[in-house]
Amino acid sequence: MRTSLRLAIMVVIFSGPALAAKGKKAAPKAPVSTLDSADPVAKEVSEKKAAEVKPETAAELERKQTEADAAEVAKKRTRSQVGAFGNVLIGFGQAPVPGPSADETTGKTTSATFMVGGYYDLNSEVTLSARLPWTVGSARQFDGDRASVQALGALQLMGEYRVTLSPFTRLPIFFGLALPTAQGGYSDTSGVRQMELNAMADAASGYRDPELFGPKRLPLIFGVGIDYQRKALSVRAASKFVFGAKVGGQLGTTQDPTGAGTYELKSVTFRNVTSGGIAYQFLDRPQLYGALDSWIAYSAVNAVEFKSANGASGPTRFQVVFEPRLGAHFGKFSPSLGYIFPIGGRLADSSTTGLELHCDVAF
Repeated sequence: MRTSLRLAIMVVIFSGPALAAKGKKAAPKAPVSTLDSADPVAKEVSEKKAAEVKPETAAELERKQTEADAAEVAKKRTRSQVGAFGNVLIGFGQAPVPGPSADETTGKTTSATFMVGGYYDLNSEVTLSARLPWTVGSARQFDGDRASVQALGALQLMGEYRVTLSPFTRLPIFFGLALPTAQGGYSDTSGVRQMELNAMADAASGYRDPELFGPKRLPLIFGVGIDYQRKALSVRAASKFVFGAKVGGQLGTTQDPTGAGTYELKSVTFRNVTSGGIAYQFLDRPQLYGALDSWIAYSAVNAVEFKSANGASGPTRFQVVFEPRLGAHFGKFSPSLGYIFPIGGRLADSSTTGLELHCDVAF
């Protein structure tokens, strides 16, 4: 009995600590999470900084400006595939004619040259065009009376090919001929009057278009130019060569009545016209621009040449001319007004000038 009691006491003593140890949880090996470590702010990631914008270099700014200017020029040069124009040139003065004196001219004349024409663009580089002048005028005769005359000019047919050198620069190459429809002659009175009227139209235009006014001639035309445009400014230059082959007509006389020399009707005429111009659009709405054109005409061989019997030199063959113009663009219509006046040369000596009204129409 006593033995059993002792055994029971020993079991109680040794089993108590064991049960207590069994009730305790094992200590965690890894660090225990706390409320502070579960804070959402601690898990937030800071936002990425935006990439710093670098300022554009001078080269980049210049490139962008060039591209914008090129787009503006391309827009300005865009036009309708078909267009027409009308032109009125009112001339005042006296037309120089060959003779023993450098101041040989027709009588005082007032003329009006009406010209119509048009163009057709085969593509952005090739254009076909045509124009035809008709002149009416009143000229003072040597007896003091005035005679009213009218004369048709030559029908001109032209082609132009444009080479693009840069977004702002083009090289136009033009060529063509004129049919021998210009009226006038050198023998009978009516023919001489028509010839002198066409000579007046040629003089009033500043010797710019000899292919239009030479009677009994088949003109061949060739030329090349350059055209630069950027923003509101445009600059151009060209040189034209005109050869006029004789297809008929004869002189009434080859001897000067005074015996000062002889006249000769040339089989081929030649004139070179070298021109330059500048224009500036100074107002956008409405589109208004001012321009100044100038050219030098060199008449190397005229239709009729006078040879002095005593070997005297003839008058100058050079002529310098200016034409200031004012123009506008109103939708499909582009009118302009110019005043042609010579500097020096035979045209200045004969006080020949021209008032030019022009209008282009796009279809």
